Amino acid sequence: MKSWAQLVADTVRMGGMLVFINDQAPQDLTKWLSPLSQQFSGRIPFAVRSHNDFLRGNHRTGPHDLIFFFEGQKSVLQSLDAKLQGQRVWVSPADSMPHAVDYLWHNADLSSWEIFWQSLATQFDSLMENWQEEAADFTPCLFLDRDDVVVKNVPYNKDPEKVELIPEVVSLIRKAHDLGYWVAVVTNQSGIGRGRISWSEYKSVHQRMLRMLAQNGAWIDECVWSSFIENEAVPEGRTFASLRKPRAGMFQIVKEKLKVDMPKSLMVGDSATDLIAAYSAGVGQCFLLKSEKFDQERETLEKFRLANAGFKYQAISEASEISLGRL
Repeated sequence: MKSWAQLVADTVRMGGMLVFINDQAPQDLTKWLSPLSQQFSGRIPFAVRSHNDFLRGNHRTGPHDLIFFFEGQKSVLQSLDAKLQGQRVWVSPADSMPHAVDYLWHNADLSSWEIFWQSLATQFDSLMENWQEEAADFTPCLFLDRDDVVVKNVPYNKDPEKVELIPEVVSLIRKAHDLGYWVAVVTNQSGIGRGRISWSEYKSVHQRMLRMLAQNGAWIDECVWSSFIENEAVPEGRTFASLRKPRAGMFQIVKEKLKVDMPKSLMVGDSATDLIAAYSAGVGQCFLLKSEKFDQERETLEKFRLANAGFKYQAISEASEISLGRL
């Protein structure tokens, strides 16, 4: 296993935090937490939660979090097993750990724990600076908006029978896969956030699109949608603002999951927000499909270009004008 110092640094580097549960924890838990609060001044985020916080859904853990359990918390661990994402650490003086734990911090007592954090404080900045992403075969991706790009736009569509593919894009998807590209759909779906479409209705339309693509020898490797629309009345409309284009959140999700070579990737959209989001995420080529709103979208893009000298895009009438290079 990698060193504990590297594991903690990687956790922070990937946006995770250290999580402790106070139920059945050592009576001197505050002493165990003292090195984190005193020596790192917020550089290593950590939180103390209760058993009921997780059971009631008041708090959640993420896949990059490190969740610490001490000897004596076995029953807490067992009851939360299905509630916790993240990596579990068993802190114990013994050399054995429960089956639901990922790492054993053995021979642990308060004194050795404090010595570890003192040592980490002297090397933490160096570990963060020298962090190297795991080697991977990064591959370009063909990013696509959904409505009026992959399928003809039907406002707030909840009827799968109204799904109609755009043939030129289907051909482009097939070509992209033939050349080894990923293909991802990144789509704003404000109808969900406004309460105009239910998740069940969105699912039925989405799956109809996928079936029709499959019937035409094409497929989508990843699809991310944003329902954010600043709507306090609908839960889906008030969360994850960073995903909604022109923010780059959906692209970043795809990049991390599929190991995407962003500079060699392409975005095809019919709106300025599509292309601005792609550019912000580092996508190398942006294409604006002409539509009824073309003049308005182009005006927005020209204003954006004046403030962002590196931004370039190409206006096209249909997807067949796009040339994909071999990898």
